[in-house]
Amino acid sequence: MERRDVLVPLRLLGVGLLICGLLYQGSLAAIGAAVFPNNAAGSPVVVDGQVVGSAEIGQDFRPGNASDAQYFWSRPSSINYDAMQSASANLGPTNPALSERVRGDLRNISQYETPDGTVPVNLVAESGSAYDAEISSAAAQYQVPRVANQTGISAEQLRGMIQQTTAEPWLGVWGHEAVNVLELNLMVREELQQNQQNASSQRIGAEHTQFERGDH
Repeated sequence: MERRDVLVPLRLLGVGLLICGLLYQGSLAAIGAAVFPNNAAGSPVVVDGQVVGSAEIGQDFRPGNASDAQYFWSRPSSINYDAMQSASANLGPTNPALSERVRGDLRNISQYETPDGTVPVNLVAESGSAYDAEISSAAAQYQVPRVANQTGISAEQLRGMIQQTTAEPWLGVWGHEAVNVLELNLMVREELQQNQQNASSQRIGAEHTQFERGDH
């Protein structure tokens, strides 16, 4: 075998790696950062200068967590919303593990006040990626009575928040209405904080009035 017979394939391999591995990938990254900078950065959700999550990755708001009773719940995830894994458990309908998990979710959901009727599938079935950040509009509306009861926020206000965080089908045709759970819960938290501040101000004002009147 001549030296040339070895060098030519190696050169082709090097050129291929340079073009496909560096130039192509680098060009896509640069174009993405220029045209869609927020998406290229991972669609971060920023609150008070701090990144609290991604608009594309779900978080663990689940009925099994007592502290989450005042928030809207996400879809279940067998990978704990880890985007690096990006795969559901793929349990078949006859798999006992799936039945056990769904029954557990239904038990947790039934502990709270919810409307009569069928539980929306989004609350007991994970997505193909297992980390979807959104739930259906029906799943969000189903949770309104519970969140209203837990937070004191009116159902009308909560439905308004749902509307603000609902993405319509692309071009009105592809996909379906989807509600971003993190963005929705951030609105709930903001309203709770505002209500607490208002209550504190009213209490201080009442105490000040009592002091001026000598009712102390």
